[in-house]
Amino acid sequence: MEPSKAAALILRSVADGRTSGAYLVCGSLKDSCEELVGAVLAGLFPGAADQIASRTHPDVVRLVPQGRSRTIKVERPKSADSDEGPGMRDGMIEPMSATSYSGGWKVGIIQGADRMQPAAANAFLKILEEPPPRTMFLLLTDEPDSILPTIISRCQRIDLPRDSGLLEGDAYDDVAEVFEKPPANGTYAKSLAAARLVEIIAELKKESADEETALVRKAFYRTIMSFVRRWMVDGSLPYHRSFVNVEAVETAFRQSEKSISDELVLGYMMDRMVFP
Repeated sequence: MEPSKAAALILRSVADGRTSGAYLVCGSLKDSCEELVGAVLAGLFPGAADQIASRTHPDVVRLVPQGRSRTIKVERPKSADSDEGPGMRDGMIEPMSATSYSGGWKVGIIQGADRMQPAAANAFLKILEEPPPRTMFLLLTDEPDSILPTIISRCQRIDLPRDSGLLEGDAYDDVAEVFEKPPANGTYAKSLAAARLVEIIAELKKESADEETALVRKAFYRTIMSFVRRWMVDGSLPYHRSFVNVEAVETAFRQSEKSISDELVLGYMMDRMVFP
């Protein structure tokens, strides 16, 4: 569904008094999801365009993944030298439970809702079960399968245009061969798997034009991430171990953008990862 049409449906539900307490918005986080958010906020808060654009409206609460792991924690870290932002309780639940400044709606936006750690997801689930009056939650994600089923069941799902961003054809099958039968958690097995991944990315780069290399690299790591997230969702690995894998893949992707060899990047990634 196009973002404008989806936003119109949400606003119509508000006008009819039959809105859902929460919407799971599945799409491209920076494109289609934000387009829908902008249209919904414009409809709910007419005349507040400047506050919405600057993200300073007092009745709009946003929560984004924090820290090196790019996850949403249940609490803000207590460490004095931590520069991480708020967690689920102080960044979403508490402000959304307060009275609206304008006397109208309050909107809570969770960007990257699939990045909620288990404790954060369970805390959020409680406010979903008994939401304050005239509140709306917009859960934005490009990985809906990584969200707790109990949260999904309490949301109305909206699917917006999005590209999976994964490798296709033989390239996907080559990566799948490594991760569908994960190596044992031993150094030698992991080194063999890393060597195979180095071969795959080298062949992909060889076949791509210079201007497409960045896109190919992104699709390569996104494909690896899809298997890591699958282990999380199907219960192959507990959440705390799954997040170790997520951080390892994201770190490898960031390192791959620098002048670091694929051998070092993928070797370090595989060494850190935990397999089912």
